[in-house]
Amino acid sequence: MFKIYSFFFLLIFILSGCGIFVKKKPPITKEEMEILAENYVETGIDYFEQREFQKAIVEWKKALEYIPEDADVHNFLGIAFHRVGHLDSSIAEYKKAVALDPNYHQALNNTGYIYFLKGEYQTALQYFDKALKVNPSYQQAILNRQKCKEIMDGRLKIAAFELFENANALDSLELKIQNYKKALEIDSNYVDAWNNLGVAYHYYGYLDSAVYCLKKALSINPEYPQVNNNIAFLLDGTGDYEAAVYYYQKAILAKPDYLVALVNLGDTYYNMKDYDSAQTMWEAALKLDPDDSWLKEKLDKVNSTGGKE
Repeated sequence: MFKIYSFFFLLIFILSGCGIFVKKKPPITKEEMEILAENYVETGIDYFEQREFQKAIVEWKKALEYIPEDADVHNFLGIAFHRVGHLDSSIAEYKKAVALDPNYHQALNNTGYIYFLKGEYQTALQYFDKALKVNPSYQQAILNRQKCKEIMDGRLKIAAFELFENANALDSLELKIQNYKKALEIDSNYVDAWNNLGVAYHYYGYLDSAVYCLKKALSINPEYPQVNNNIAFLLDGTGDYEAAVYYYQKAILAKPDYLVALVNLGDTYYNMKDYDSAQTMWEAALKLDPDDSWLKEKLDKVNSTGGKE
C-alpha cells in the first residue's frame, strides 16, 4: 500500500520583538510507533530484494529508532552490511540480535559465517556450534561448519571457495560460469562448484553441460542431496521420469526432510500419472510446511479429480 503524504508550507512573518508560539505535537503512541517501524522494515525488505542494500540499511536503522530491541531487524541489518562489504558492522548487528535473543540460531550462524569470511576459523566454528546447539538440524550451520573444517584441514582451498562465493553474488550467468570454472581449476573436487556450474549451465540453456557437471559432482559425493535433486529435476524436464524418481529418492534418503525434493518427486509422479504416489509425496511435504497453500491446491486437485484435468 502506498501512503501519500501532504506537505503544507507555512510562510511566517517574524516581527521584531514578537515571540513565536509553536504548538507541540502530541507524543506518538506505542501503536503508531509499531506501524512506523513496520513500514520501515517492509520498505527495507523491498530495497534489499531489489539489491539496493544501502537503502535497506537506512530503512532498517529508522525502524530500530522505534523498536531497538527487535532482534530480527538487527539480523537484517547484519545481512545488509555483509552485502556491502562492511563485515565488522555486520558482526556487530548479529551480536546485538543474539544478545536480545540468545537462541537466535540464524544470527549465531550468520556471525560465524562472517568470522569465516574474515579467516577467523576457530571463532567461526564456535558460533556454528552454538547455532547447532540451539537447533541441531539447522542445515545452513551444518554446511557452513563442514566448509570451515574442510578449509582448516586443507581439504578445500580457500582461493577456490572465494571464487565460488564471488560467483554466487553475480547476476550474470556468463560471469558465474567463468568463476565456477576458475574455482574448479584450483580445486577439481569442489562438489558445490560442480553443482552450481551445472545449475548455471541449465539456466543458460546448455542441458548436456548441466547434466555432465551434476554427474561429475555425484562422482565425488554420490549422496549429496542437493545434487541428486538437481539432476532429477533436469531429467524430469527431458521426460526421463524413471531416472528422475531414482535421483529424487536418493536425495530424500540422504535428507528425509528435504521439502523441495519431496514436492518435486510428487510432481514427477504426477507427470507419470501415478497420482497415489504424488499424493503421498505432497502430503509428506505438507507436514513439513503446513501453511503452503500451493501444496494444498495440488492435493485438492488430486483428491477431487484423481489428477484429471
